Amino acid sequence: MRERVGFVGLGLMGFAMAERLLGAGYRLSVYNRTSEKITPLERTGAVRCATPSSVASRSDIVLSMLSTSEVLEDLSLSDGGILAGCRESSIHVDFSTVSPALTQRLQERYVAKNCHFVHCPVLGSVPQARDGKLLLFAGGKAEILQRISPLLATLGEEIWMFDRPELASHTKLLCNSFIAGMITTLAQALVYSGRAGVNPEILLEILSHSALNAPMYQTKGKSIIDGNFSPRFFLEHMLKDSHLILDSAEELQVPMPGIVAARGIYEKAEQQGFGRADYSSVVKILKQ
Repeated sequence: MRERVGFVGLGLMGFAMAERLLGAGYRLSVYNRTSEKITPLERTGAVRCATPSSVASRSDIVLSMLSTSEVLEDLSLSDGGILAGCRESSIHVDFSTVSPALTQRLQERYVAKNCHFVHCPVLGSVPQARDGKLLLFAGGKAEILQRISPLLATLGEEIWMFDRPELASHTKLLCNSFIAGMITTLAQALVYSGRAGVNPEILLEILSHSALNAPMYQTKGKSIIDGNFSPRFFLEHMLKDSHLILDSAEELQVPMPGIVAARGIYEKAEQQGFGRADYSSVVKILKQ
């Protein structure tokens, strides 16, 4: 019999992942701070819960996808949080991008209650979440990772496993450091090409035939050229991740001047009201 599953956090990614699980036949108990986001999932069988602890009390495995470290800590450890509702041997699998230090603290708190915490950040966007094509970085005890592997396989096409949750977190931050730099580099190049009179579509075509190519350059490049900034990943979240990357790098004494520069661009974009637009909207700042 399948384990009972709960989901906390129904933003862009969380909602798509919950839809994927419902479509695969999982019975979900769900919670979201903005409760109206739950309604479409109720129509396909999800059960609405009033608190994260209620989700946990109805579930063997609780999944979460939340916006910040602070939100994850609150919804995990507060009086009505996930841990408060967990029973012995319950598992909390968190998919959020958060600080490595927080994942260590959460694991310690869950172990103290004879429960389990797995940190499993993801690489991919809404389409990949809907199609079960995410890349997953799962950090936790080997036997717990084995127990949740069928569920993870429903959400991701590739899974890398680590023996500690903070290693999964570091891996996600490293991947996002590439993303933070790549999108600002792409935006700069497209602004340059436009002002120099080089057709940006030709530039993308050249990239596609070279060792410089990356799928992100093609998809985001086309979106920028078309002026499509519908959010797949909020700019404010890219800024948050840039802070996490640099905080972690400072602790490890690793200089990252490229990310410092990229963060400055994201900060300026957020100050000008682009926080809830797609992170590729940094191009608008560079055009000023």
